[in-house]
Amino acid sequence: MAAVPPSAAAPARSPRYPHYVLAVLVSVNMFNFIDRQIVAILLQQIKQEFSATDAQLGLLTGFAFILVHALIGVPIARYADRGSRQTVIAIGVAVWSAMTAFSGAARSFVQLVLLRVGVGIGEAAGTPPSHSLISDYFPPDRRARALSVQAIGLYGGIMFGYLAAGWLGQLLGWRATMVVVGLPGLLLALLVWRTVDEPPRPAGDPVPPVREVISYLAARQSFVILLLAAALHACAGYGLAQWSPTFLVRVHGLSYAEVGATLGLLSGAMGAAGAISGGWLADRLGSRDRRWYAWIAAIAAFANVPFVALFLLLDSTALALACYAPHIFTAGLYTGPLYAMNQGLAKPRMRATAVALHLLVVGIVGGGVSPWLVGHLSDAFAAEQGSAALGSALLIVVCASSALAGLGYLAASRRLREDLSSAEAIS
Repeated sequence: MAAVPPSAAAPARSPRYPHYVLAVLVSVNMFNFIDRQIVAILLQQIKQEFSATDAQLGLLTGFAFILVHALIGVPIARYADRGSRQTVIAIGVAVWSAMTAFSGAARSFVQLVLLRVGVGIGEAAGTPPSHSLISDYFPPDRRARALSVQAIGLYGGIMFGYLAAGWLGQLLGWRATMVVVGLPGLLLALLVWRTVDEPPRPAGDPVPPVREVISYLAARQSFVILLLAAALHACAGYGLAQWSPTFLVRVHGLSYAEVGATLGLLSGAMGAAGAISGGWLADRLGSRDRRWYAWIAAIAAFANVPFVALFLLLDSTALALACYAPHIFTAGLYTGPLYAMNQGLAKPRMRATAVALHLLVVGIVGGGVSPWLVGHLSDAFAAEQGSAALGSALLIVVCASSALAGLGYLAASRRLREDLSSAEAIS
């Protein structure tokens, strides 16, 4: 595929135009996670229709989606670093929206898995080029805040995904829900294609080969450690996000609509608050000592452990959900600082690729392994623990991953200042 240069005749835009682009990319991120998250609410219905095991459901929400999402993200990001990032995003939104709608017509569990693979391919075109665009539109001292605002779309997507899937799933069933949720994304794809400009890039700044990008990033010790810490953090996040709706249905007896409304509102409000707080704190404290970017991520990881444990162990539904709220806040707290570090450690023409490599590792370990591992442990514990087995599996996977992630962020902070300065000197 030939590289597409940015248009030299792009119309003049107002100083507020970067904020418009950011708002559109928030919407892209929101639709990304709506289409991704609705399956978590609908798992029990899918399980009953196809007589699937928990391990198979973990495959559906984990490897079937994340593995291809992570692998295809690298070549897509390579093209985004060379050509038109807004075109890549627009095509991706159209593909994942269509595949979500087609999922409502699946006639077997295997067909549903394959259609979710298609969703994963489309969504691979969302985050890397979006982060690269934001990094061009916003300077380093405002980048964590901009990326944290973009992360609001994640929690807005989870909120609307939970609400839509909970209400529509109970009213219409999982098949019609997939169609209703998937189709509006096609209009968003058109909006991106027609209204988002590709900003000019530095002349004579070539896109380095993948091998050179990997070598460059691997030489930054903080990047490598951050990558491992983020993978563990994602293991905790994906595991709980995919299985907490089913946990509340099985253990606390909530209906699909109740789960969708409760988790949706908590995820949207607390996740957005956490994301904004993390980005603001990182840029403010990071201006004094850039290690704060890693320290904030570490605080978020460690704080997650007691709240998740209480959510899973308390018998009272009200108290359990009261502990779920600060978990969502801490989950949002680290996103802006983490992605700001990722973009700061990469050179401009490798930023989309750096995000894709990050998502490759994070996606396979967190999004791929974690939901499957939770499901596998739940099946293993079921004979002895019954409906409580899922809670035990989540407790082991989520709490251990969060604690190890916190230790990783602290380790990364030791080299962060030097590696960021080195990257800026080269750029």
